[in-house]
Amino acid sequence: MKNIFQSLSLANFKNTISSVVTRFPVTLIVIFLTSVLFFIVVNWVFTQNTENDIYRAVFSLIITYFFSVWIYMTSEKLWFKTNKKYLFQLIPILFWIWFFIWFDRDLENFNNLVFFILTLTWIISYIFISPYIRELLLELKQSVYYSFFFKISVVFLISAIFWWVLFLLWNIWIMSVIELFDLRNTITEDIIQNWAIISLSFITPIFALTQVPDEASFKKDTFVENAFFSFLIKYVWIPFIFVYFIILYTYSVKVLLNFWDWPKWEVSWLTIWFSTFWYIAYIFSYTFEDKNKFIKTFRSYFPYAVIPQLFMLFYAIWLRIWQYDITTNRYFVVVFWFWLLFISLYFVISKKKSLSFIPALLTLFTILISIWPWSVYTLPKARQYYRLITNLEKANILQASVIIPLKNYEDIKPELSKEIHSEIQYICDYDNCDKIKELFSEKYEEIEKKHKEDFEKRKKEDFERYKNEPEILKTTQNRIYSEPSKWDIINGISDYIKVKSYFDTTTEDKIEFLNFHIDYRNNEIFPIDTTWYNKIYRLWNDREQSISYGKVDTDIQTIELIENWMTIEQINISEITEKIYNDYKKSKNLELKTEDMTFEVKWKNWTYKVIFENLDIKNPMYKWEQNKNYNYSNWYILIK
Repeated sequence: MKNIFQSLSLANFKNTISSVVTRFPVTLIVIFLTSVLFFIVVNWVFTQNTENDIYRAVFSLIITYFFSVWIYMTSEKLWFKTNKKYLFQLIPILFWIWFFIWFDRDLENFNNLVFFILTLTWIISYIFISPYIRELLLELKQSVYYSFFFKISVVFLISAIFWWVLFLLWNIWIMSVIELFDLRNTITEDIIQNWAIISLSFITPIFALTQVPDEASFKKDTFVENAFFSFLIKYVWIPFIFVYFIILYTYSVKVLLNFWDWPKWEVSWLTIWFSTFWYIAYIFSYTFEDKNKFIKTFRSYFPYAVIPQLFMLFYAIWLRIWQYDITTNRYFVVVFWFWLLFISLYFVISKKKSLSFIPALLTLFTILISIWPWSVYTLPKARQYYRLITNLEKANILQASVIIPLKNYEDIKPELSKEIHSEIQYICDYDNCDKIKELFSEKYEEIEKKHKEDFEKRKKEDFERYKNEPEILKTTQNRIYSEPSKWDIINGISDYIKVKSYFDTTTEDKIEFLNFHIDYRNNEIFPIDTTWYNKIYRLWNDREQSISYGKVDTDIQTIELIENWMTIEQINISEITEKIYNDYKKSKNLELKTEDMTFEVKWKNWTYKVIFENLDIKNPMYKWEQNKNYNYSNWYILIK
């Protein structure tokens, strides 16, 4: 007990902090800046661009935190003199500036996310070899490297546990104080959010720095076997991998017995995760090899067992690329395939079997796929763009570099239409539609012009509508125009050239109800002109929603008007359903314009304006047993 309290003494705390300040001065500055920026962006309101710039700085600092750690560890192992060490520490600052410049303001951009994850991956994987750059190609003692690998892994694990425990315990204390002393009006729940920032971005990173192995331990085998860790590896992790191994190999046999039945796409990532976790277990089980026959057998045969699974992985990914070409997802699968193949062959052929080869190769591969022209940011997009051009030419939409849109959706084969739509969406996801704007430049100008006109129109209408409500009026006044969204562009271009992502392949005689609905992409629905109409009913399904409503029943071709739960009128709509169905027989189109779903009906002494959002009509071609007595229709009916 005495030793525990000694380790918690103030002197020991001061020594620990002093050591961290001496080793990681720039890292501490990074931690401080990250916490301040997090605190500012969460507690104050900024314009969207300013907020995005602050988040860019935060994400850049998070990356720089890990980068600075391995810079220090590398410099310590290189035995630099003090001046050179401090000069070496300027590299993280330059790295932060570089990353911030390259990190896009559009935080939701897929390319941006890939850039962040890739950079973080090669930095963290390098941490696991940073003190041993010189020894990688020479003689690096396995036990020494294992000891270092284990310590770094523990730093990540206990830091995550430390944050959760710290955050949850303080949350309990804060909520207890608020509840017991009735301080709900004095202390807001924002304090919990701010505590999450402090614990995650300030306290936990500093705690992690205190756990980073020191220079003296880089040369020694200081691993001490832990009972819990030993149990986890021997009786949980390795048995789990064996069971996983049996599942994958059983599936492989199934595919081989029916070779033309393509392997499921999921098998690619299942094999990757299976093999990756197996190699992590391979490293961690090193120390138990001579103490456990089961683990010794596992380590001896595992690299051989991975190779057949890699053939299955290659077969699955080759089929997908052959059919749809390469995408970012498939690109990563191919890269992982090479990484796992090289590792497996190395541990099969090499006598040395260095554990450091696994993170070293991951670092190398991650850096290589970030380099132009074969980078993950360039190659998949270029391949999909080339495929889009080829398919547009095949569909006669692109002729002699000129876009000539189709007249109808039926003028193109469904599969080709879906491929073109998918490629437009993929490229838009990749670079915020820049290449699509360039390819369809004239149409994009139209989309942008209409988008701006609609914005100004809505703003003008809101000024008129809220002229007596100062707060809403001020918000309307401050509303700033933003360019069309990705989906505005995708939908606008797709509708222009008449391609879509979905074609109903169900035969007409198997469709019980035809659901006609408004195509929101190209239709302005609101505001509804109610001039000269003195009564409005909301159309619902066959359940009561209010005391006054309309209920549609296309079985008996009526709209039933209900007041105070009593039917006051039944309006015949047979002409409406007949017209909609006759138009459908010609066009085969269920997505209609607003005007095609708006009707005037004269019934008795009244004129009714009926506006449908959805309308189910029983299909006369349906030849099967009826499954339901239900049809779905809604929106409004106006009465003159």
